[in-house]
Amino acid sequence: MNCLKCKGFMMVERQYTLLNRRLYARCLNCGFWLDLADLLRFFHKVIDSGVRGSKIRETFTL
Repeated sequence: MNCLKCKGFMMVERQYTLLNRRLYARCLNCGFWLDLADLLRFFHKVIDSGVRGSKIRETFTL
C-alpha cells in the first residue's frame, strides 16, 4: 500500500482496546495514518446508496 501524501510504504497495524478494535494504515516515511475501518464504512455507505438507487451524498475527509 502506498502513502497518499508521499507515496511511501504504508504498514497496517491493529490496535486493541477494551472497548473496540481499530485497524490503521501508517506510513513509515512521513507518519501519515488512515483509519481503515472508517474507510470501509464509507465505501459500504456509497455502495449501499447506489444499490437503493438514491444519490450518493457521502463524504470522506482525511
